[in-house]
Amino acid sequence: MSVPRAVVLVLLGVAMLGVQLALRGEGDATVQVVGQLVAFAVFLPAAVLCWRGRGLGRVGLAIVILGAVAFRAAAFIPGDATPPLSGDIHRYAWDGEVQLAGINPYRYATDDPALAFLRDGEIWPGINHKPWHTVYPPGAQVAFVASQATFGTHVRSSTWLLLLAEVGAIGLLLVALRRMRAPPERVALYAWHPLAISEIAGNGHIDALAVLALAGLMAAWGARRHALAGLCVAAAALIKLGPLLLVPALARAGGRRFVVAAAALMVVAYIPYATTIGTGVFGSLRRFEQQERFNGSLDQILSSILGRGPSQAILALGLLLVVGVVALREHETLEQVARSALLVLGGLLLAVDYVQPWHALWLTPFLVIVAAPGWLWLTGVLPLAYVVKVTGGLPIWASLAIYGPVAAAAVWHLRGSRRTAGRPAPLPTDVRVAAVIPALDEAEAIGGILASWPPGITDEIIVVDGGSRDATAAIAHAGGARVVVEPRRGYGRACAAGAAATDAEVIVFLDGDGSCDPGDLAKVLDPVLRGEAALSLGARTHPDDGAMSVHQRAGNALVCALLRLTHGTRVRDIPCMRAIRADTLASLDMREGTYGWPTEMIVKALRDGHAIAERPVSFRRRRGGQSKVAGRVGPSARAGTRMLAVALRYT
Repeated sequence: MSVPRAVVLVLLGVAMLGVQLALRGEGDATVQVVGQLVAFAVFLPAAVLCWRGRGLGRVGLAIVILGAVAFRAAAFIPGDATPPLSGDIHRYAWDGEVQLAGINPYRYATDDPALAFLRDGEIWPGINHKPWHTVYPPGAQVAFVASQATFGTHVRSSTWLLLLAEVGAIGLLLVALRRMRAPPERVALYAWHPLAISEIAGNGHIDALAVLALAGLMAAWGARRHALAGLCVAAAALIKLGPLLLVPALARAGGRRFVVAAAALMVVAYIPYATTIGTGVFGSLRRFEQQERFNGSLDQILSSILGRGPSQAILALGLLLVVGVVALREHETLEQVARSALLVLGGLLLAVDYVQPWHALWLTPFLVIVAAPGWLWLTGVLPLAYVVKVTGGLPIWASLAIYGPVAAAAVWHLRGSRRTAGRPAPLPTDVRVAAVIPALDEAEAIGGILASWPPGITDEIIVVDGGSRDATAAIAHAGGARVVVEPRRGYGRACAAGAAATDAEVIVFLDGDGSCDPGDLAKVLDPVLRGEAALSLGARTHPDDGAMSVHQRAGNALVCALLRLTHGTRVRDIPCMRAIRADTLASLDMREGTYGWPTEMIVKALRDGHAIAERPVSFRRRRGGQSKVAGRVGPSARAGTRMLAVALRYT
């Protein structure tokens, strides 16, 4: 154990405790805002210290847990006192009492005469929007009635349940950290976060249950329990609807069990309330969406230019695009899931026109898993929005302070993802080169390719037959090539089979339809053989007339533009002729089985910082046979979509 670091952590914890005690029950919004920002300033060095671990070990974890308990004890006001910054707990208590009376909480507005017998001097006066029906989903309603039944019918009863939820959330995050073999002290990024302390222990927001469910998502995903992960996402969405976006975002990686489990829990939760009231189960949600606007970041900018309707439409489409892109990404590790969850839920907070500080609690479990300075800043300074209680509106300086660093962090992250290409290690002096040619029913073209092969360029030629029904294999064998049979269909599988069949240090790929001129092989191989690049691309800068269709050109240009945007490297083509070092290819861990294989190769090489070269080559019409893609809109569209999806997935 590092004693000096433990001492520093204790001192920071004492400072945090002092801030929470000073803010305890403070009703002045200015004092609360300043205090929350001071608490965040103290929290940041503690977060850095715990993130790195640095020998704190079990003692460090003990300090974190004890501090978390002390902070919440300092912030929590027992009894029936109204929280300093929000009166939402009055609505929680009211909905719980309505259900204890045997009434569907969605049936009546709060001020409906049918509920007059429930009005009292403690809960009733503090309820906001009395003419509205409740907008809280069924999961929250179950929590309201459970807390009233367990802890008594008073204003603060739900807060006790929320504090227990935090205990569970911290435990689940520790499970996730253990699976990652990360320092357990990292849980301080939630346990010590000032936002969690003030908005749960202090103001009693129900979002603590969403935090518990999202922490469960992390623990379940780490254990490969995707059905359980789906239940956790649904549970979070049944507290606040926002996390529902994680279902489509993680659906591809989570699989059918993930989606079915999430959908089933949502349906089961809504049925008991909907059977007697139908669509009334959504309460005044539509009215809320139309009338409530607060602290919208992007909406605030766009609506001032375009109006609210167009602004909402554009931002909704943008958010759906983000979800779609995230759905294509890899989600094998907890870090990948956490990054995607931050992007989706953080994007939601940036897009909607109603954001309260406690909504950022949804992000906090993922900050324990992955370093995300921009989102961490947002969660720490969003309480600055409470200045509206003093100013009447959010000043521009407050918006810039909250969202400016988030935008700067996004730009920095994008630039940081563009790794500088390093010069590859030297190749052996007696380097061997193999050519791999995937072919399927290319009997009319394969012979001409081999007959025009330039001497001395390659040490062997491997034709990978993907199950041809013509004489492709026989002609290739007669032409001097070694034939490898890959019974599974798919361009990528054929390329992978050919690469696995050779021990050459450099491999060059070209298509088996004759569109690539073997005379260009030396030009494409040169940067790799000279040690200038790990991957060399034969860019089809001047294809023959009719060699590439319009939709092929458009799809190719779109993928290249995306790669330039995300990696800062100009790639002019996703070509059919490529030369790559065998050790580089092995390091890329190629997985695509179809036409996304060349795109995956380029994207992963850029992502990993490998040097890439391009050489202009000719591109001809195919020399015979029928194209599997080009010339037909349907297959071309599928191949183009696959290429774009691969570019997004591995970027």
